[in-house]
Amino acid sequence: MRRWWRAASIATRVFAQTAMLLVLAALGAFALLAVDAQRAQEREAALASEELALAMAATPTVRSAVASAFDRYPEDRSGAIDAATGAMQAYVEDVRIATRLDFVTVMHPDGTRYTHPDVDEIGRAFLGTTAPALEGETFTEVFEGTLGPSVRAVTPVTSAAGEVVGLVAAGVTVERVGTLVVQRLGAVAGLLAAALVVAALGAWLLARRLDRATGGRAPEELARLFAAHEAALHAVDDGLVLVEDGSVVLANDRARALLGLGDLPLPIPAAAALPPGVRHALGAEGQVRVGGRWLVVERHDAGRAGTTTLTIRDRTEVQRMTGELDAVRTLATALRAQTHEFGNRMHTVATLIELDEPQRALEVATAGRDLGQRLADRVVGDREEPVIAALLLGKAAQAHERGVELHVETHLPPGTNGIDPVDFVTVLGNLVDNAIDAAADRAAAALREGRTAPAWVEVYLDEDDGHIVLQVSDSGAGVPAEARELAFGAGWSTKPAGPHGRGFGLSIVRETAERLGGSVEIGHGEGDAGAVVTVQVPRPGGAP
Repeated sequence: MRRWWRAASIATRVFAQTAMLLVLAALGAFALLAVDAQRAQEREAALASEELALAMAATPTVRSAVASAFDRYPEDRSGAIDAATGAMQAYVEDVRIATRLDFVTVMHPDGTRYTHPDVDEIGRAFLGTTAPALEGETFTEVFEGTLGPSVRAVTPVTSAAGEVVGLVAAGVTVERVGTLVVQRLGAVAGLLAAALVVAALGAWLLARRLDRATGGRAPEELARLFAAHEAALHAVDDGLVLVEDGSVVLANDRARALLGLGDLPLPIPAAAALPPGVRHALGAEGQVRVGGRWLVVERHDAGRAGTTTLTIRDRTEVQRMTGELDAVRTLATALRAQTHEFGNRMHTVATLIELDEPQRALEVATAGRDLGQRLADRVVGDREEPVIAALLLGKAAQAHERGVELHVETHLPPGTNGIDPVDFVTVLGNLVDNAIDAAADRAAAALREGRTAPAWVEVYLDEDDGHIVLQVSDSGAGVPAEARELAFGAGWSTKPAGPHGRGFGLSIVRETAERLGGSVEIGHGEGDAGAVVTVQVPRPGGAP
């Protein structure tokens, strides 16, 4: 039994316990009703007996017969009994039968019976209490007489002078009272049984619903599963959030930390004063920015309308590493472009030397040196930023390969940059790449239409009130005003997606600029110019 109980599901246990409680409640109610019915029937029997006894004691037939027998008693005791019996027995029995009582006895004050349902008991002593009646009182009691235990009433019969000349006892046996009670309780038992069946059916339906909700598992199994799920929920490195109708009803520790929910009690209603970034993250999917962090949100339908499970992963470090990798890739691409151009030039020089044209070979070899040196001199006035110089020299080669003119204007004082070269390359490299793509694409589109369009990129570097200012403008198509804020979102791009995706350059630029305490904005140039992107970053150690 114990093994079965342990293996039983929650629904089975609930049904068994509910059914047991219902049966016990029904038995208890039936017992209380039985006791109450017994007492009520006894009260009714006592009242009926008392009323009949009083009525019999007041009838002229009984009064005259009892008074006549009392006068002859005890001188002619036998004659008095016979006379009283003969005068009252038939009359009293008719009344008893008509009133459906079990006995009506008329007796002498000493208890000698004048009448009785059993004629053999006439002349014998009455079994029961008579003292209160001899004092002139009418009373009721339960006493075991010749017919068994009975509920009886005893009242005096008085003469005209007020003397007690006889007694009248009327009653109903307890057995008959019990029979009447059982008859009454039959209907009650039927009603209780019907109520018990209805309640059991309701308990069964509830158990079925509970069984579906719990998957037929036992409480111990559910407790183990809950403990395991709680441990896993708070141990995983990903944030897990359950949203129902826009309100957060479940969030693990990692999700609270990533979204900045702190110790807010659950559930957190949809109308709660949450930061805009958090509200956006709860309703978004993909990469979002919340409180200086890049988060990747995945939404999963929980199978119920209005319920969604969110998986949140922190990609801030990955994003930073992506920026650094992009900077390295930018430098590598720039160096590869320089190498390609240098290789072509060396092939040309070698061919001129073979053709015995040394002067022409020298001109070709030194043709780009002055341009490269001038570009390097414009970028940095000292030798502390070779990375930036190499970047722009490489970008100049890339732009030249794609038919785009790259112009650089710098007013940065020597040695005053102070920004991590990798961050500088991340910002400037992405902006120049986007600008070259935009200028080259617009020029190519114009060429396909049979016309020409200028293709140029301008890079402007300066310092303004303690801030490093980087401005990159191009001759591309520009960014529509309604899409300028969207352009900073991860995955947004006006160009077709490549093998590694598109739309991450500006988001990386913004993340890097904001991490450095700066800002970035997109505008539109004058005339035929395209986009103008301006980045301001505080110079470390500069004036506030």
